[in-house]
Amino acid sequence: MSVKATLAAAALSLAALVPAPARAAHFDVIYGDHVDLTLCLNGCAITLAGVDFGLLVNKGVTDINGPEFFATSFTVQSSEPSITLDPFVNNPGPPVTPIHPNEAIGSTGLRGSSIFPTLLMPGETYNNTAPLQVIAFEVSRASGSYSGPVTFTVTMKVGSEIATLNMHFDVHVGGESNITFLSAARVSSTSGPTATAVTTWGRLKSMYR
Repeated sequence: MSVKATLAAAALSLAALVPAPARAAHFDVIYGDHVDLTLCLNGCAITLAGVDFGLLVNKGVTDINGPEFFATSFTVQSSEPSITLDPFVNNPGPPVTPIHPNEAIGSTGLRGSSIFPTLLMPGETYNNTAPLQVIAFEVSRASGSYSGPVTFTVTMKVGSEIATLNMHFDVHVGGESNITFLSAARVSSTSGPTATAVTTWGRLKSMYR
């Protein structure tokens, strides 16, 4: 066997030994895409109590377990810097995982959130965690007195799967904070970038010197 053929075979053998990256179950998110929000002036914020801003639906073939679900991360871009959104996944204490295939999880019933389950598909089941808060956020006014439309682009990452949520808020100034979900949307996750093990040609050659 030639040196090149030997090196090529070695490269294939090394690739076979590299463990496959961990993958989250594929999921959908049903969420409030149009929200009516009233905030007071500087320093005002509202956190949903006992109500979630969306449902997570496991569309994979295996359970989503607790460590994976509670490690969910978010990134947010706001069209109006003075209005900020901080989404998070809350562990309420009583077990709400594992999330089985075709199971949706989240707390609904108040503030217009009862529209979320209407977007479930045939064959899907709904685990309403109310009054336990699970998929939640805090929205706040950092400064100023802005009122008007605000769009948040939210990236939700569970394991190696990513879903992008576009949330449109109608922001008003008032004496008492209030929030109402006006409509809902459903999006599917996609595979995010995964790390790959790099084995260079020079490294392979050095192994056979």
